[in-house]
Amino acid sequence: MAEKVRYYLEQIVPELEDLRKKGVFEKREISSIVKKRTDFEHRIHGRGSKPLDYVRYIEYEMNLDSLRRKRIQRLGLHQGSVSDWAGARRIFFIFDRGTKKFAGDIQFWLQYIEYAKQRKSGHIVKKIFSNVLKLHPGKPELWILAAQYEIDENANLKAARNLLQRGLKFNPESRHLVQEYGKLESNINKLIERRGLLPKSIEKIKSGISQIESDDDDDDDEEYEEGNKKDAEEGDDDNGSGEDNEDDEEEVEEEEEE
Repeated sequence: MAEKVRYYLEQIVPELEDLRKKGVFEKREISSIVKKRTDFEHRIHGRGSKPLDYVRYIEYEMNLDSLRRKRIQRLGLHQGSVSDWAGARRIFFIFDRGTKKFAGDIQFWLQYIEYAKQRKSGHIVKKIFSNVLKLHPGKPELWILAAQYEIDENANLKAARNLLQRGLKFNPESRHLVQEYGKLESNINKLIERRGLLPKSIEKIKSGISQIESDDDDDDDEEYEEGNKKDAEEGDDDNGSGEDNEDDEEEVEEEEEE
C-alpha cells in the first residue's frame, strides 16, 4: 500500500511545481495540499475504505480546483500549462479507481457520469456508460439514462433506440423500459411524418398547377372551336351572295339575246 501511495504522490510533483512558479499557491499551501492528498490516498487504499472516502477525496479536489481557477483569473494568468488540466484529470482518476473497487455502488457511478457531463467530456461519458452497463445490465434505469443522454446531448435517436432495445433484451419485463421505448418510437414516427410533409406539399402544389394549366388549355380549345364556327357561318353568308351574282349574270345574258 505504501508503495502505491508513494507512486501516486510522485505523479503530482509537476503540477504542484507549476502552481508554485505561477504564484497560484504559496509554499505552505502546497505543503498542506501534499499532506491532505497523502491522507486521502492512505484512506482509500486501506482495507476498511468506503465509497464515502472516495467521495470526500473528490470533493476536496473539486474545491481545490475551483480555488485554483479563481486565483488564475484574479492574477490574469494564461492557461495552458500542466496545472490547468491536472485537477480534472486527477478527479477522473479517483472516480475510475472508486468504480473499480466499488463496482456495485450505482450511486457512485451516477456521480461519475454527472461529473463527466459537467466537464463536457462526451467520450468519457460514453465509456462510463459502457462499463456500468456491462456490470449492471439488469438495471433498466441505467439503459434509460444512457439513451436519454444520446437524445439530449448528441441528438442520436438511432443510438438511443439501440440502447433501449438492448436493455429490453436483459429486462423484458420492465414496464418503465417498455414505456420509454414506446415513447421513443412514437417520436421517431412523428419526426418521419414531419419530414414527409414537405415533399407531399410540393406534390400538391405541382398537381394544382397542372390542373390550372389543363383548365386553361380547355378554355383555349373552346375559344378556338367557337372561332371556327363563326368563320363557317360567315363563309355560308359569302356563299349566299355568290348565288345572287350568278342570277344577275343569267339575267344579263337573256337581255343581250333579246
